[in-house]
Amino acid sequence: MSARAAALRRLAVAAWLLLLLSVAAWPFVAPIGRLPWALAFVPLLLPLPALLAGSTRALRAATLALTPLLVIAVTEYLVSESARLPAGLSLGLAFAAFAVIVAALRAAAPH
Repeated sequence: MSARAAALRRLAVAAWLLLLLSVAAWPFVAPIGRLPWALAFVPLLLPLPALLAGSTRALRAATLALTPLLVIAVTEYLVSESARLPAGLSLGLAFAAFAVIVAALRAAAPH
């Protein structure tokens, strides 16, 4: 693995952890129900152990784990004025994590 690929993988893990923290804070900073929060949060935990271990397959799975979060965060952003800030922050972090994951996958791919 090249130094660039390793750096992008570390950046992807850092972005994923920041995203996890932002979604974990939802119940404390906004009136988001437990079920929508759990549906957004739990899928983010699934690829975490393999991401920390450096698995390329986990990077691929992580992009799919973002889907429930994107749906719920967009809904909360549009519907709930009090949840707009945390949902918007999580959306920004989700898009940043997605971009870094795609960059890490491209750097890890054989040329």
